[in-house]
Amino acid sequence: MEGSRDMDLKDVLYEVQDGVGIITMNRPDRLNASSTDMTESMIEILENLSSDVRAIVLTGSGRAFCSGGDVKGMSKRLETDESWKQPHPEKAVSMAFWNCDRPIIAAVNGPAVGIGLSYACMCDFRIASESAQFGAFWVRRGYMPDGGGTFFLPEILGTSKALELVWTGRPIAPQEALDIGLVTKVVPAEELMASSVELARQLSKGATLAMGMAKRGMYKSRIGQLEAALEFESYGQAMLRQTADHAEGVKAFIEKRTPVFTGR
Repeated sequence: MEGSRDMDLKDVLYEVQDGVGIITMNRPDRLNASSTDMTESMIEILENLSSDVRAIVLTGSGRAFCSGGDVKGMSKRLETDESWKQPHPEKAVSMAFWNCDRPIIAAVNGPAVGIGLSYACMCDFRIASESAQFGAFWVRRGYMPDGGGTFFLPEILGTSKALELVWTGRPIAPQEALDIGLVTKVVPAEELMASSVELARQLSKGATLAMGMAKRGMYKSRIGQLEAALEFESYGQAMLRQTADHAEGVKAFIEKRTPVFTGR
C-alpha cells in the first residue's frame, strides 16, 4: 500500500489517502488482540512518517478496535518459570504516539478494552461507532493497566472515574463514553471511517507546523509523568505476572468462567 513500501509491517496495515495516514490494527481473527509485531509496526510507522502525512487515523480491522492483550499468549507464558521477564513493548508505542506531532484520531469501530483502551487514549481524540465498547478489563485478569493506562485514564476522566472503571472492569457503552468525556463523538457504524477521515483531512489542511508545536507544548510538561507511569506499569506487571490471582484470571478467561481471586 502507498506509504508502507519501505516498511516491514506485521499485524498492521498502513495507507496514505490525501495527506491522511490510516493505521489499521490487523488481527481480525483475534479481534485485533495486541502483539509485539503490532506495537513494533505502529512505532515504525509513527517514527518514519513522510512529510505528506499531515494527520493520522487509527482503527481496527473487522469487528473490533483492539480486544486487549493476547490472553492465550499470556497462558502460554504462565507455563514457563520466566514469564515475568517478558518485554513491555507498550512502553515504546505509548511514547511514539505522544511524541508524534501530527493530529491522531482513534476511529473506534468495536471493542476497545485493556491495552486496546490505552491505544485509543494515546490518540489526541476519539470518535466511536455506535457498536463500540470500552472496558478497563485488566483487573479481571489479575493485572494492572498497561500502555500508559494509569496515566491516560485519569488524565482524560479524572482519578475517581478512572479508578471506578479499572476496579470494576465494567463495559462502557458509546453514549456513556461520550457523557464522561472518553470520546468526542459517536456516529453510526457505517459512517465511522468517513467521519474520522474527513476530520483528519480537515486537520491536515491546517498550519501543520503550528499545530504540531501546539501539541508538543500541551504534552511536553506531562511527558515525564507518562514516562514515570510507564516505568511503574512495567514494574507492577512484572510483579503481578508472578501472582496466583493473575494465573487465575488468565485461566478463567480461557475456561470462560468467573475468576475466583484470593489476593495472592
